[in-house]
Amino acid sequence: GFTKVKDITQNLDWLNKYKVYISMAYGAGEDFPHQIINKPFYGEPESCCTETYLVVGPFSSKGMADNVITYMKTKFFRFLVMLRKNTQHASKSVYAFVPVQNFSESWTDGKLYKKYKLTKEEIEFIESMIRPM
Repeated sequence: GFTKVKDITQNLDWLNKYKVYISMAYGAGEDFPHQIINKPFYGEPESCCTETYLVVGPFSSKGMADNVITYMKTKFFRFLVMLRKNTQHASKSVYAFVPVQNFSESWTDGKLYKKYKLTKEEIEFIESMIRPM
């Protein structure tokens, strides 16, 4: 919905920047493989949200926000979140094991597995635990 700028009480300096939103709660269910988190989505300049969502960013360009979304959808990213997420709530603390990347480039599982020198067994384990998004 629409809100007046005067009603925004926090992070007003983020308003005209690019952001990524992710829901604060997502139930993975009991069956494997899990999705772990809900799908992140792009936040246009002049958008804001309530505590229903976490804000990732802000970023200076749409390209950087898009690269963050691509990273968040990797199995590598979501596996690291799974290690800390033991309820459906996904506060910022569940992202503690996730390394920040250079978001001027796009990330894939293959690039991440290579960057962090994962073994074949480690890759197979991640692939068995996390479903595609």
